[in-house]
Amino acid sequence: MARFVCKIGTPTGSMRAQEVEEASAEAARRSLEAQGYYVFDVQVRREALGGPRRSRAGLNRIGAKALLVFNQELLALVKAGLPILTALDLLGERSQQPRLRTLLADVREAVKGGAALSAALAHHPHVFSPLYTAALHAGEQSGTLVDALTRYVEYQKRILALRQRFRAALTYPAVLCLASGAVILFLLTFVVPTFTRIYGDLEAELPVATRLLVALTGRLREVLPLVGGGAALLLMAAWRWRATPAGHQTMDRWILGLPWVGDLARGYLFSRFARTLAMTLGGGIPMIPSLQITLGTVGNAYLTGALRPAIRSLGDMLGHVADLHDAEVDTRLTALAAVIEPVIMIGMGLVVATIVVIMYLPIFHLSAVVR
Repeated sequence: MARFVCKIGTPTGSMRAQEVEEASAEAARRSLEAQGYYVFDVQVRREALGGPRRSRAGLNRIGAKALLVFNQELLALVKAGLPILTALDLLGERSQQPRLRTLLADVREAVKGGAALSAALAHHPHVFSPLYTAALHAGEQSGTLVDALTRYVEYQKRILALRQRFRAALTYPAVLCLASGAVILFLLTFVVPTFTRIYGDLEAELPVATRLLVALTGRLREVLPLVGGGAALLLMAAWRWRATPAGHQTMDRWILGLPWVGDLARGYLFSRFARTLAMTLGGGIPMIPSLQITLGTVGNAYLTGALRPAIRSLGDMLGHVADLHDAEVDTRLTALAAVIEPVIMIGMGLVVATIVVIMYLPIFHLSAVVR
C-alpha cells in the first residue's frame, strides 16, 4: 500500500487536496470517485519517493505545435484500434524531441504498471495541462476516448490558430516601433553630433531650431546611460511584482483597460474561455469541475476573478459564442493592423525628416549668405 495525494473537486464546487492509502494510483482514483468526488490529479506522496517528484524530461514545456502533432498521431493510432502501450511505443520512436521521448517512456512505464493513460500523463503537469488530462479521463470513464481526443485536437487547432493570428497581427507593428526607435536614436546620438562638430568648426550662427536640437542631443547623450539603467531596473521590478498575485491581477486589469489592445485582449480571452468550457462540457465533465479547469486556462488573473462569481449556468451556445468572439477578434486585428502600420511609418518619417531638415538649416542659411 502506498499513500497518494489527490487533487479533488467536491460536489459543492470547491477544490482541495486529500491523502488516501491504496495499492495503486488508479485504485486511489476509483476510491475517491466512488465517494462522489471528481479527481483531477493523483500523485505519490513525496516522502514515499524520498524527495520531490520531477519529470525526467525536465520542467521545460514542449511547444504547442509539437503537442498538437502528438495528439493527432495518438488519435490516429487509437482510432486504428492499437493498444495504448503500443501507441506510446510508436509515438516515442517517431518523436524528434528528446524531452518528449523521455516523457513518453515515463508515461509508458506508468501505464504498464496499471495506471490509466490520463493518470500517467497527469504526472507531468508542466507538459500536459489539467484540462487535457481531465478531458482524457472523462473519455476513459465513458468509454469514448476517441471522441475525447477528437474534441481536444479540434480545440487545440482553433486555439493555436487564434493565438497565431493574434501574435502575427501585433508582431509587425511591434517590429516597426522598435525599428523606428532605433533609427531615431541613431540619428540623435551619432548623426546629429557629427553635424554639430562640423558646424562648430565653421563657427557659424545656427538657427534656433538647430540649436535646440543640438542641446537636446547633448543632454540625451549625457542621460542615456542613466535612462537605460533606470528603465532596466523598472522592467525588472515590474516583472517581479507581476509574479505576485496582487501584481498579476493589477497588471492584467491594466492590459484590459488599454485602448484598442484591451478590446482585442478581451475578445481573445473570452473566445478561449467559451471554447474551452464548451469542450469540457461536451466531453462529459460536470459543470463545476469544468468551470474550475476552464478558469485556470484563461490566462488573465483579473478576468478570472471577475468571471468566477458571475457564472451560474451555460449551455450549447458556448461554441457559437466562441465563434462570434473569434470573428470579432479577426475584424479588430485587421482594423488595428490597417491603422497602426501607416501611422508608425508616417510618424517615423516625420520625425526623421524633421531631424534632417533641422540639421541642414545652417547649410541652407550659409548658401543664402554666399549668394
